[in-house]
Amino acid sequence: MKRPLRSLLFVLLLVGCESIAGIEDHVYQATDSALCQEYCDVVMRACTGTNAVYSGRPTCLGVCARLPPGDPLEPGDDETVVCRKRQAELADNSGEPNVHCPRAGPGGGGTCGTDCASYCLLLKAACPDQAAQLSSCEKQCSALKDDGTFDVMANHEGDTLQCRLVHVSSSTVDPTTHCPHTQLHPTAPWCIDDQAAPPNCQNFCRLALAACPGDVAVYESIDQCLAVCAALPPGTNGDRDQNTVGCRQWHCYNSLLDPVSHCPHTGPGGDAHCGSDQTDDLGNCHAYCILLEHACAADFLVKFPTGQTACQKDCSNQPDSFGAKKDSKYRVANGLTGNTMSCRLLHVSRALTDVTECPSAFGNVGSSCQ
Repeated sequence: MKRPLRSLLFVLLLVGCESIAGIEDHVYQATDSALCQEYCDVVMRACTGTNAVYSGRPTCLGVCARLPPGDPLEPGDDETVVCRKRQAELADNSGEPNVHCPRAGPGGGGTCGTDCASYCLLLKAACPDQAAQLSSCEKQCSALKDDGTFDVMANHEGDTLQCRLVHVSSSTVDPTTHCPHTQLHPTAPWCIDDQAAPPNCQNFCRLALAACPGDVAVYESIDQCLAVCAALPPGTNGDRDQNTVGCRQWHCYNSLLDPVSHCPHTGPGGDAHCGSDQTDDLGNCHAYCILLEHACAADFLVKFPTGQTACQKDCSNQPDSFGAKKDSKYRVANGLTGNTMSCRLLHVSRALTDVTECPSAFGNVGSSCQ
């Protein structure tokens, strides 16, 4: 009698644990559910070649197990397996797999949920350590470059949202290998751009405005950011501390995780985190003088006939209260007025597209920066 009693207690305990875990955990673990099997049958058949959305059936089943199943009687446009199955069926029957396969894939393609919402859901389920680093996953994800479609082979690499979707999908099968590739910050060897190539200003400015909004903003508009980007040395995607756009772009990703600390490093001055390759401690002066010469060329030559050296010397002779050195914490909000480096950086950024801002950019008497 003891053995049957022991077995009964074990069964009761197991049932109790499953009840505590809840239905959601059961759904996430049901990789062999009938719905997932049916979904993966059709999506693997319909979405192949350049329209493929899964590297293999195990990945399809792994993703399916971590998505809400949905109601088969009401396959609406939402972030469910049922919605994706419907899109896979349309891909199979409509003759337009290029339209429907991205919607049938892990991201949902904007029809069965958004790519960012799906990325965040899968990240939390498959890679909890990476998900824990994000305070507002969908908002932070929105800064990533969006290819606008999904191809599991083409998107296996490159600094895009879709690359991260590929790897978070693979993480449902092999988290140890693939979770490190799912991070928002570009991570070698896959979800990262060519480190020797110059950065793209559109990509940089999209990141900068998304990572540093509101009170931590360092650019007032996309046009202002693009003007600053065009005036600064581009450098490469691999730059980490040079006075280049590439360095500022790197700090945009840091800013997604800690905007208060890192947004100033993405701004026009670089805050001497992008400029620490200089041999002195002028910090923001190097970038400021480059921008000033671009924005106000004629007046610059009058005031500084020997060029950049004279401008940087003049900047370095300002009192400490001027805030030219490292960690001045530049923001648009603290650059509106006053005899400060922050004020001149804001107004020289404006002067790149509006020369009437040049007096303030120089800090002339009677201007906003005096």
